[in-house]
This record gives sequence, C-alpha cells and structure tokens, in this order.
Amino acid sequence: MEKVCGECIYLDYTNKEKYSSKDKFYCLKGRGYREPTERACHYDYTLNQNIYNNGGYKPSGCYITTIVCNILSYDDNCELLQTLREFRENILRPNPDYLPLLIQYDQIGPLISEKITNSDNPYDLALNILIKYLLPVSSYIKEKNYQVAIKLYTDMVNCLTNYFHIIEPTLNINIEDINKENVGKGRILKNIKSKL
Repeated sequence: MEKVCGECIYLDYTNKEKYSSKDKFYCLKGRGYREPTERACHYDYTLNQNIYNNGGYKPSGCYITTIVCNILSYDDNCELLQTLREFRENILRPNPDYLPLLIQYDQIGPLISEKITNSDNPYDLALNILIKYLLPVSSYIKEKNYQVAIKLYTDMVNCLTNYFHIIEPTLNINIEDINKENVGKGRILKNIKSKL
C-alpha cells in the first residue's frame, strides 16, 4: 500500500491552507501544504499509529482542536474556535505578560491531546471539557471579561494536568528563541531555534 501524507505524524491538521479550494494541511517536515492523499515523502514519512489505534480520532498538539474538531466534530472554523484564536492573537500574544501562558500551552498541549484521544471515552471527556470550561471561557471573552476567562482557562489546565497526572516539562527555553508568531498553537518544540 502506498504511503500518503495523511498517515504521517508530520501533517498538521490544525494548520489548513486558507486560500486553496482543496483541503491542504501544513507538513512540518516539508514546510509546505500537502493534501492528505498525496504520496508521502519516503525519507521523512513517519506513520501516525494513532490514526489506526484510537477509533479514528486524529490527535494534534492543540488539545482544544482535538476536543472540538477531532472528537466532537465541530468545524475548524466554528465560532468557538474563532473566538479562542482571536483572543490568543489579539489579546494574549501581543502582551508579554501572557507569553508564559502560551508557552505552557505549547509544552503540555500535545501531552493532554494524546491523553484525551487515548482515554477510555474521549467523547464524554471532550463534551465535559467543552461544557464546563471552553464554552464559558468563550462567553467571558465575548463579554471582554478577559481576566475571568484566563482564570477559568488556567483552572481547566490544572484540572487536566492533575486528572492525567501530567508533570509539566521543564525546558530551558530562551524567550528570544521562540517563534512568537506560532506560540500558543501546541507546537513550541517545532519552533525552537536549533542551538547546534
């Protein structure tokens, strides 16, 4: 069977090309957009076992996208995700005080995403997180009650890290080495400049 991009761990389903009539997603290795059905690169292809082992859910580094799109089947451009993304882009990212919050998301996001995806009942877990945290956070953002939204988001992260027994990794990251355009998307490790 021919290997295709859609089976590879490097195809980022959270980063869809906006200006294409076809569904193309960003390849972290090839650094370009690829259709999931395209023939995979033979030298960079790494099979994503989760595609076959988790009942069809495709994990991503962004556990919020995993919850909302991959498990609960919302559209990637749904109002909830647009609200959260605009908040990240327009409120959190421009303010240096919130950079640690975004870095934390990038460090633990992939771990939480994997834990949710591989849990005994990902749908019920995702629905609970949506109702208890994500929808209220979105409402507070719309009301411009940003501090309450951040507090509830922080409570959610603490709850999930405790629930899944995740110890936040301690990485020696120099703030100047972070690609600030992509911080807060669940893929900080891909954005650290190489020190080799």
